[in-house]
Parts: sequence; C-alpha cells; structure tokens
Amino acid sequence: MKLPVGITTLHLSRKSVYLLVLAVALTGGGGYSYVQQGQAVSGAVTVQATVDSAQVERIDSRRSIDYEPEVKYTYEYQGETYTSEQVFPGPTIRTYSDRSKAQSVVRSYEPGTTVQAYVRPSAPSNAFLIRERTPWPTRALAVGSVLLGLVVLAGLGEKRPGRHEPRPEREVRSPPSRTWVERNDERLRRLSKWTLLVCFVAFWLSMVGLAFGILSLSEGSAQTVEADLLGPVGIPLLAAAGFWVGMILSLCLYGLQSFSRYRRLRRRLSEPRPPSPFKHPSRLVTILGTDRNELSEYGQRVRITGWAFVIAAGMIAIIVRLLYRAV
Repeated sequence: MKLPVGITTLHLSRKSVYLLVLAVALTGGGGYSYVQQGQAVSGAVTVQATVDSAQVERIDSRRSIDYEPEVKYTYEYQGETYTSEQVFPGPTIRTYSDRSKAQSVVRSYEPGTTVQAYVRPSAPSNAFLIRERTPWPTRALAVGSVLLGLVVLAGLGEKRPGRHEPRPEREVRSPPSRTWVERNDERLRRLSKWTLLVCFVAFWLSMVGLAFGILSLSEGSAQTVEADLLGPVGIPLLAAAGFWVGMILSLCLYGLQSFSRYRRLRRRLSEPRPPSPFKHPSRLVTILGTDRNELSEYGQRVRITGWAFVIAAGMIAIIVRLLYRAV
C-alpha cells in the first residue's frame, strides 16, 4: 500500500497498515481523553455533594484482575439535582491492580457524609470528585506515538532490505586478526542460549513459588500481604528478580555474539554495500517486521540481532517502571 504524505510516499505492508490503524486509534483516543480531562479540570467549579454509596468493584479479565473505586453521590447545581458516579474527570475510568489503592480512594467517601465535588458549567450532569488527570490518556498518546513512529520508519525505508546475498567465504579476504568474540563465537552462542533457557524456566518456577507464598500468608484474606524479604514471599520474589536480570544479560550476550556474525556476513557483501541497518533505523524497523523466510542469510542475522536487543531493552524498561512505581 502506498500512502502519500507531504513530499514523500510511505510504502506500507499489510502488517504496517494494521499497526497504523492501532496507532491512530490510540493517539486519537488518548488525545481526546487528554483534552476532555484538561477542560474538566481547568473549568470546573466546586459544589457540595452527599455520598450515597462507596465501594470497590472487582473487574475480572483474562489477563488480570483490576479494582475500580465506585462512589455514588448527589449534588445540586443552579437549582437542579444531579446524581453522578464519576470519581475522576474525563470519559475514561481509573482502575488499580492493587485493591488497597482502590480502597484508599473509597475510604475518603463514607456514605452519608458531605464532600466537595467539581462541576463544569457546560456539562453539569458530569461532576467528579478528584481534581486530577488519570494516566491513561498520556500512556495511550505515548504508545500511539511510538507505534506511529515505527510505521513511518518502516514506510520510509527501502522496500526490500535484507535481501542481499553474501558472497562465498573463499571469495572474501579474511581480516588479519579476529576479535575475542569471533574466536569464541560458538561457545558464546551456546552459553547465552543455555543461560537464557535456565533463567526463563527458573523465573517461572520462582513465580509459582511466589504465588504459593502469598496464598500461605494471606489464607484467603483480601487484605494486603506484608512479608519479610527472607520469608516465603521475599525469597521467591528476589529469585524471580535475579533470574529476570539473568535473562536480560543472556539476551545481551547473545546479541553481542550475533552482531559479531552480522559483521562477518557484511564483509562478504558485494560492493557497493547497502547502508548498515543499525545506523539507519528505517531499514532496521523494516527488516524486523519482515518474515524470516523472505530474508537472505544476511537479513536474517540482522533480524535476529535486532530482536535480541529490542527484547532486552523492553525487559529493562519493565524493571525501570516497577522500580519507579515502588518508589
């Protein structure tokens, strides 16, 4: 598919078109919610409201369990009586993965008490209780922007990168000396793969141990579990964190070994050689999204190397996010 954009044209595959639709949906939905929340927060006036009920609603899905604070309240504005269940401004609801956080919101609104609510004069029926933005619009905008950037890079790149066939090794002059990684190529490959496999299995075993540890401490209670780091919860948690880091290091080691193979394959390409995908993001993104069977040996090596570092970077981002939320 060809998509004209200004003075250039994006060449999009079917996968890129699906990704573009998702990116536009996330960016549009996130932007709309962000604007709506901003208008609600900046243009709201205060009113007195009476709390009718307050509870935590459990939301079960196939992937996770979330908790939504539900508060029903009644208020008057310019002589009219309204009822609302909106806690935060904007069209989206805010949920929590931790029940205690949802309970901390509900705890401030005892039934029968009088609290302060906020009303937009242009939409008096849509009052809310807490004058702050929810994180969903910003996250949707961020994810949508990243996906949109990937689509643009893939569309601007060469139509068929990674198809260049290397020449036979006998036709290429070998370098006078080999690096340590090249000398230990096969050993590093086996070490990284076995370490990754062991850490992967051990990580999930640690998660199973963590689940049993939480169950043994909570004994069916819905209250928050507090545990010692050297107890039945802390030890599996520390082990899981260690094996997660081990998987990251294994991926980085495998990526380093694979990048060394990529350099050797690149030396075997005929002149003029194509630009390096690792210096031209548009080429790299296109190769990462291309089916393995459509690539040459050189292109497959670029794809494997790129995905190893992308997955490692994603796992590092998860650790950073968890540490940020913990702080």
